[in-house]
Amino acid sequence: MRNGMITKKLIVKNSHGIHARVALKVAQTCQNNSSEVTVCNGCNKANGCSLLELLMLGVEQGSEIEIIARGGEEEKSIKELSYIFDGGSGI
Repeated sequence: MRNGMITKKLIVKNSHGIHARVALKVAQTCQNNSSEVTVCNGCNKANGCSLLELLMLGVEQGSEIEIIARGGEEEKSIKELSYIFDGGSGI
């Protein structure tokens, strides 16, 4: 952690990567927290609250993504998003 920011790298386990239902779950989780969340797939970045931006990342199964959380609830945001991806997206 540095300067109110937490980052975590995760492997996407869902067999369809980040598809519409996963992106919706991520966006809803981000919208329910006060942190600003960015999801990175290589050089491509998406606002965690934006369904469209998440889908446009083109994340496939086995991809390594990085989640960056800044602001009030960084730890909570990272924990909740990790749960989504570590559980194969729960979908």
